[in-house]
Amino acid sequence: MALAADARRAVGAMTAGRWAGALALALVTLAVAAPFFAATTFIGDDHLFLAFARHAPHPWAAFPSDRHGGEYYRPLPMLLWWLLGRLGGGSSLPFAVVALALHGGAALLVAGLLRALERPHPVAGAAAALFFLAPQNLEAALWFSASTDLLATIFVLASLIFLLRDRLALASLAALAAFLSKESAYVLPFLAIVVLWAHSDGMGADLQRARRRRVIVIAPQFLLLVAVVVVRRIVLRGWGGSGDPRPGVLGLGLQIAGGFAQLFTGEQIVPVPLAFAVGTVVIALSLLSLARRGRGAARFAPLAFAAVATAPLAAAGWAVGARYFYLPAVGLCWAVGEAIAGLGGAAQITAAALLILAGAAQATERRAEVVSYGRRVGATRRAVAAGLRAGHRVFQVDGGIKDIDLAVKEDPAIEAGGVLVLGDVPASFAIIPPDLSAAAAMLVAAPPLPPSGGYDFGDVRVVALARRGDEPDLDEVLLRFPDLRFIRLRVVGGGRVIARDLTDEMKQRLDAASSDGQD
Repeated sequence: MALAADARRAVGAMTAGRWAGALALALVTLAVAAPFFAATTFIGDDHLFLAFARHAPHPWAAFPSDRHGGEYYRPLPMLLWWLLGRLGGGSSLPFAVVALALHGGAALLVAGLLRALERPHPVAGAAAALFFLAPQNLEAALWFSASTDLLATIFVLASLIFLLRDRLALASLAALAAFLSKESAYVLPFLAIVVLWAHSDGMGADLQRARRRRVIVIAPQFLLLVAVVVVRRIVLRGWGGSGDPRPGVLGLGLQIAGGFAQLFTGEQIVPVPLAFAVGTVVIALSLLSLARRGRGAARFAPLAFAAVATAPLAAAGWAVGARYFYLPAVGLCWAVGEAIAGLGGAAQITAAALLILAGAAQATERRAEVVSYGRRVGATRRAVAAGLRAGHRVFQVDGGIKDIDLAVKEDPAIEAGGVLVLGDVPASFAIIPPDLSAAAAMLVAAPPLPPSGGYDFGDVRVVALARRGDEPDLDEVLLRFPDLRFIRLRVVGGGRVIARDLTDEMKQRLDAASSDGQD
């Protein structure tokens, strides 16, 4: 009887533990998932992708022809945007659901990769949790345009797992999908060498031959990479790239160091010097933990993975932003996971709690920015719609909104009105109505952005307006567009945003300035 009672108590304790674990997991998932629906919106390059979704005739348009202005060849994410844009009808909900699914899937694949490498369950689980909770990874996942990085990471990890499990056809298929998602995935064959090297560490002579055979099976990835690069060059009619100036070696090193340092602290909450200090300590402790894992250089494979994944940043014009470190974060989370798996449960819970708190604080900050941004875009749309009803077609909006022309034209009625909305953010993208193209030629960036001069999306061409310092003065703009309306956004009580038409006031100021100049 006593034994039976003890057994029932043991089973009850195990059941209670499982329920507690499941509840904790659900709460953590909810804490991570909430910002995807409350702290994000369409912003920046999102409006460019939405223009493609509205105007491209079919989702396959970006595969055989240049739809990225001679810069990049990323047809798979553009296909996804076309589908989600048409499915959502302008709503961000489908994008939020897919972004959350991609981020969660990437975390699970991190665990899958480490299990395929025969790392213990605690190490795989710790690395996956770190990847899922890291504030910088969440920052990347919350920006819909970073879907290129999320997709590339998903397919890179899937290809590596299939390769380790000798599923060569699936590994090649996933590799092709990665190459078609973003150019940063071109390092996949070299990452495969890293993980195969790690998997073969410590094996005997016979297995050393097996390791060499596995290295040979990477050949299909190299062949696919060459094929994609050739197709890319044909489609783009050149090697592509934005043509932006690149930082020096020191500047690039600082950018990369900052990206890694802020992985677990985020950019918006922790001051940069403190983030650098925390990041340096985390990397140093992880390096020490890896050094203690016996002998063999392969124990440093996690950091080698991070270094190889970072290599494409040397070609970036400006390696600043969470999205650039989404794939390299796999290596760093792997390294930290190796270290943290040996700590006690209390230390692991504390680390997870700190990451959750940092992510929540960052999401709260982002939520305020999203609300403000949405109000500013909404006020601009209302002002432009009112001006359009009054017969005006050209507007200049002072509101700090990049690509404001594209954002406003996500309202079908406004886009059908053939308006042109100029903003105060240089190099913003716009769709210039054909009948205004001659007058607006002076507003277009020179040299052109993108390199081909514009993005061709179905029946429209999206061009970049002048860079900072190259903008024409207001007198010249008014000479070309005498009907130009000056709109200024103003924050009033409760955070509301109103748009004021200051055209008459601005013209009076310009006339007065002109008179003073003549005197």
